Amino acid sequence: MTNPKILQQTFLPSNSLVKSLFAGLLLIASSCQPQKAAESEQQADERPNIIFIFGDDWGYGDLGAYGATEVKTPNLDKLAAQGTKFTQFHVTSGVCSPSRTSVITGHFPARHRVHGHFAGNEPNARRNMPNWLDENLPVYMPRLMQEAGYTTAHFGKWHLGGGGLPHGDLSAPEPKVYGYDETRVWNGNGPTWKGDQLWPTTRYMDDDSTWVHSSSRIVVDVTIDFLERNKDQGSPMFVNLWLKDPHTPLWPTDEQKAPYKGMGPDKEVYFGVLTDADRHIGRLMQALEEMGLDDNTLVIFSSDNGPAVAMPALKVGSTGGLRGRKVDVFEGGVNVPFIVRWPGKVEAGKVDSTSVLSAVDLLPTFAALAQKDLPADYRPDGENVASIFDNKSFERSKPLFWEWRFAVADRPNGWVSAAVRDGDWKLMADEKRERVELYNLAEDRAESKDVAAANPEKVTELLAMWDQWKSELPE
Repeated sequence: MTNPKILQQTFLPSNSLVKSLFAGLLLIASSCQPQKAAESEQQADERPNIIFIFGDDWGYGDLGAYGATEVKTPNLDKLAAQGTKFTQFHVTSGVCSPSRTSVITGHFPARHRVHGHFAGNEPNARRNMPNWLDENLPVYMPRLMQEAGYTTAHFGKWHLGGGGLPHGDLSAPEPKVYGYDETRVWNGNGPTWKGDQLWPTTRYMDDDSTWVHSSSRIVVDVTIDFLERNKDQGSPMFVNLWLKDPHTPLWPTDEQKAPYKGMGPDKEVYFGVLTDADRHIGRLMQALEEMGLDDNTLVIFSSDNGPAVAMPALKVGSTGGLRGRKVDVFEGGVNVPFIVRWPGKVEAGKVDSTSVLSAVDLLPTFAALAQKDLPADYRPDGENVASIFDNKSFERSKPLFWEWRFAVADRPNGWVSAAVRDGDWKLMADEKRERVELYNLAEDRAESKDVAAANPEKVTELLAMWDQWKSELPE
């Protein structure tokens, strides 16, 4: 029979050995905790910084990467060469405020009664619009990013309410309310610029010639400053950088017009403004490189609608051959540039002509990149298109809708009050359904051949789809 004392001595550790083993385990455990914390922090830091650059009235054909031959946009062309150019990105309106509403809500603008641009209170009331975008909606893009741990900023144009009399209600909330840590804007309440100097209050700015020809420079200046101050704070950064250019008024300096001297006043002015804005986008990209941020920063460039119907854009602004322009819901008004650059992630030099994308997709997509779940009761009109950052073509499952309440029957492209796109088919209709046209955009991007008569079933299907969507909207 085995002696119990021998068994204990052979197989059971002494008290001193137990204490030593326990202390060692504690040491190992404690040494693992900082490592796990560091790994978690590192994982969070791997989420990209995001900078969304939104031009104002920058037409599809107003940059070299999209076919321009006269105007020089070397920095945007370089952005496209270093990233992927998409040819089928659509905004949700042919004008500013509705288009911008979709970006930060993920909804078609009519859901929030934003039918045209925010103006004075009386014009807004006549158009059955509020005086600003409802600040009490449950979801906004910047707030989602803020909740996900991003440091957020909005620099540049706002135009979602406010901005100084006579064109904006002074009681409108400041943009910061929608989820930004920092803002400095025009066409909105809150801190802005006077000339090219920082200014603490809102003011109407279009009569300020210094600000007009300096707007692209100063908005890039504050963006670079924001990035420099926050790059080492341990959280990723999200910036909406919304340019004024090339929206009127346009008062470029002689230096800005110089590259186009002798080409006539319209090109000197319009091209000079575009090239100046492009130069400052190049400054931003250089600053990202110098700060060591460019490898993990997603930069997107787009525009809020097609080129303007005012001079000089009306004469020299380009839709790249697409039909219509600003205020239209034909492709020239809503199909805009969309360039995505994310080094090491998004393929360089690629052109994606199959993915059909929309401004309503940006909110769910940026939320996915931020690893932020959307609220269970929120229903975006857009889709998460983050697969494009893995260089995969995106196949759309949701239709796109446009509502335009200010149709003008005698304008060549201005008669349309309703439009819907599903797959490659796009239907256009006037308010009374006296005129309906159908286009297959895969075969006819210029919308030059109406095929409604040959496809009555498709016309009926798309009209019913639009009517169902319309029935869900507020009056």
